[in-house]
Amino acid sequence: MTKAMNRFLRLQLLTPILFFLFALQASAQTSPAGLFLTWQNDPTSTMTIDWHTKAEDQAIDLLHFREKGTNSWTSLTSLAFDFPFSDRKIHRLELTGLKPDVNYEFRVGGFSRVFYFRTMPKTNDRPIRFVAGGDTSQGEMFRKMNQAAMHYNPDFIVWGGDLAYANGKKENIAAWYQWFEGIMRDLVTEDGRVIPLVVGIGNHDVINHHYPASESNINKGIGMPAFIAKVKRGEMEEPTDEMRLEKAPFFYRLFAFPGQPGYGVIDFGNYLSLFILDSSHSNLISGSQTNWLQERLEERKDIANIIPVYHKPAYPSGRVQPGGNRNQFWSQEVHTHWVPLFEEYGVRVALENDDHTYKRSYPLLRDNIDPRGIVYLGDGSWGVEKKKPKSPEEVWYLRKSAEENSAIIATLQGSHQHFLMINENGKIIDEYPETIKVTP
Repeated sequence: MTKAMNRFLRLQLLTPILFFLFALQASAQTSPAGLFLTWQNDPTSTMTIDWHTKAEDQAIDLLHFREKGTNSWTSLTSLAFDFPFSDRKIHRLELTGLKPDVNYEFRVGGFSRVFYFRTMPKTNDRPIRFVAGGDTSQGEMFRKMNQAAMHYNPDFIVWGGDLAYANGKKENIAAWYQWFEGIMRDLVTEDGRVIPLVVGIGNHDVINHHYPASESNINKGIGMPAFIAKVKRGEMEEPTDEMRLEKAPFFYRLFAFPGQPGYGVIDFGNYLSLFILDSSHSNLISGSQTNWLQERLEERKDIANIIPVYHKPAYPSGRVQPGGNRNQFWSQEVHTHWVPLFEEYGVRVALENDDHTYKRSYPLLRDNIDPRGIVYLGDGSWGVEKKKPKSPEEVWYLRKSAEENSAIIATLQGSHQHFLMINENGKIIDEYPETIKVTP
């Protein structure tokens, strides 16, 4: 074989490898390592955009955006700060002065891929659709549930805590990498629309599960009488910003909302107020948070749809004894301090999590089944291993329960609310109000 022929054959063998390497390098510069959209303020006129870069990325702090269908780009400089316990960077920018219900294209950090988002409408003339759940984790079920939810083309998604299951520990940072990779993979449409996310805090988002004591100590009864007595007397120390940040080093750095103090409310025009609460993970349930909740609810008593989202359920389906006695002090606290306020200010549906099951309660008012009451939905089984709940025959307040992974498809128009529950295969497992016959 001639030398020329040898060179030709070597070139033929190397060409696919070189092409793959060039394609990989080009792909690496197409999109950032992570992309997360949320709101800190009015969803009809703002959008907060986070993107993550690796140490090797040739990234810049610029974001370019324009109304979709127009030609000229506007460029703005983002804030940049450290991703916790990592050499990655978080770049953050809040866009303001946007038009309601309009699509905006954007590019970030010198990456070439163009994405877009849609602001929320000012009024509820068209149906508003969001998907809710909790206990997301970051594995294969997370992917399946994300894909099932995306079939409904939601305006946004809200998750009520226990996100990446990193437990606030730096050695679990890979869980957050995988979680953000899953969002980039699953929650961006084929044509590039990025679904905004609103997130709350759960026990697996903090060190030792709860503030101020660890869940394991409380459940074992270590110091529990003294702890409960101090909480009931209002003597438990309220956490500071520094204490919360130490308790949840990822949560408070990775998410612009709710930010400090760890709970907040987002108002969508005059048709929806979404309350994100902290069920004793980096804050007390009672005290300042309950006072804040009452004040904010009073300000919004004329809003058509007030929906609270939080982690520990007031009416659990798993951690409850037959008959209805709650197994956890945290659920008792939610029931004692928040439920009366929900009832006073016209909440019709509350979204709960944590038990890794699916449940829907009867309408409940003053701990009785009442058509004027509140329906408690969820119990947090988005991406985690599902558990077996108590049945409606065992617990008086349960209308439906199922050993299912689930997402809640919520549709709002005017004062009308509709909730459709699906599993990872897209199968409908429940509905409220009931218009179809569904057997979980």
